[in-house]
Amino acid sequence: MFFETLKLIKFSRLSWLTYGVLLGVLLFGNISSAWAQLTGISDIGHSYQADARGGTETSIGDTGLAHIRQPASAATQAYAKFDSKINSVFINNQWSDIKDTGNSDVNYALSYNLGTVIPLSEDFGLGLAYETGGYNTKFANRYNFPDLTNPMFNSFTYNTKSIYANLGYKVTEKLFVGGGPTLQILELGMNLNAGPGVLNVPTTQGVGGGFQLGVLYQLTEIFRLGASYASSTYYGNMNFGETAYVVPGFNPLTAPLGIESFTTPGRISFGVSAKASEKMKVAVEGAYLNYGSSVLGGMNFQGLINNNLNLGFQDFWVLNTGIEYEFTEHINGAIGYVFNTQPINASEMVPIAASVGQSQFTYG
Repeated sequence: MFFETLKLIKFSRLSWLTYGVLLGVLLFGNISSAWAQLTGISDIGHSYQADARGGTETSIGDTGLAHIRQPASAATQAYAKFDSKINSVFINNQWSDIKDTGNSDVNYALSYNLGTVIPLSEDFGLGLAYETGGYNTKFANRYNFPDLTNPMFNSFTYNTKSIYANLGYKVTEKLFVGGGPTLQILELGMNLNAGPGVLNVPTTQGVGGGFQLGVLYQLTEIFRLGASYASSTYYGNMNFGETAYVVPGFNPLTAPLGIESFTTPGRISFGVSAKASEKMKVAVEGAYLNYGSSVLGGMNFQGLINNNLNLGFQDFWVLNTGIEYEFTEHINGAIGYVFNTQPINASEMVPIAASVGQSQFTYG
């Protein structure tokens, strides 16, 4: 993937009126086609600053978006902050087999985050954020008889819009805790190979909920520890309504279809950051993501078909490392490295889904 940064907006010490107007316009403005987060369905960080330093955010928490991953950071800000991140992503999504190679017709994606932190008192801070994510693919179907008037495709649509509200509390001068709920709206749809035909599952919306908890501890003047937990998002049963099984040359077979116990992945994050000098920040963090035990690891279909679809995703670990340096009062630079253990099982992968980059270098 190639990433082009389009825009960065960061406001500090805003007047409440200006602050409210900006937040309202950006939060409720409709930006359609906001599909992808940086690495498929798993983001590196939630702000530009975190992305540049390899996604290290859990042990730092210095932006208006950091409370998404580290809720306790809402209590560490001395003044109100607003941050946004917009990503324009150009995707090379390709599927190859022993005979030929196919490219996805979906080759561009746009996503954005909006976040704010508001101090409520000396001990409490409030964090609010809105975030989009997900991915799309669409491949020409090469395994069924061609139908020139109605060509068949394999495709997958997985799009999310999430709202976070976190409350941070300063327990002592060194200890901060935080937590809050998440509301998520998901769009899911797919066209799958199934025997001689294709199963057309219409794109359907669902509403789910989860929560996140976090703790920050200032161990010394130099070292800070952080840990956080973001639960899976629970949707209950996902119902798609009338679904069609299409075999070229025959009338489609239609019936209701649903997925039982629908959940999206959660995350456990932990790490340490150090103020190596007056101008340099260093951080090393780890995370565990439960893709395998979510809907991405297995979809239990009921209705038109009664079967379990495994997209090949599995639980995996992430290592985030980063260095940030303050060149001047107004200019910072950062580099980072992200490594994931194998996020997808190649032997079980279904040729409709995007994988997650295993090694990534970041800078900004």
